[in-house]
Amino acid sequence: MTRVKVSKDAADFVRSEAAYLRRRNPHAARSFADTVRRAKEVLRTFADAGNVTHGLQIDGGLTLVVDAYLFDYMREDRDVNIIAVRHGRMLQLTPNVEEEIEEDPELKGSYGGSSSTFKP
Repeated sequence: MTRVKVSKDAADFVRSEAAYLRRRNPHAARSFADTVRRAKEVLRTFADAGNVTHGLQIDGGLTLVVDAYLFDYMREDRDVNIIAVRHGRMLQLTPNVEEEIEEDPELKGSYGGSSSTFKP
C-alpha cells in the first residue's frame, strides 16, 4: 500500500476549512472530514487515481477530485505527497516561476533553460 503524506499548506487548508464548516454547518464539516478520509484511502490503494486535467500544471502533478474538493499531489517512489487541497470553486494558485528565475540570479540556468522549478 502507498504511504500518503500531506504538506503543511494542504494540512493548514484542511484544518481551516474544517473549522469554518464546524462554525456554520456541522453536517457539512462531517461530510468534509469523510471526503478527506476517502481521498487518502483512494490514494493509498491507487496512487494513479488522479488526473492531469483539473489541477497542477507541473510535470508529474496529478489531481484527485472527491466530491467538491480537489487534492493536488505528486508521486515520489512509493509515496503520494498531497501538496494542496481546495474546493472546486476556488482558483488554483500556481507559482510564477519565470519571475522567480528572473529575480534570483542563482536560479538562472539551474534547470537547463526550463522555466519550471518543479522538475524531478
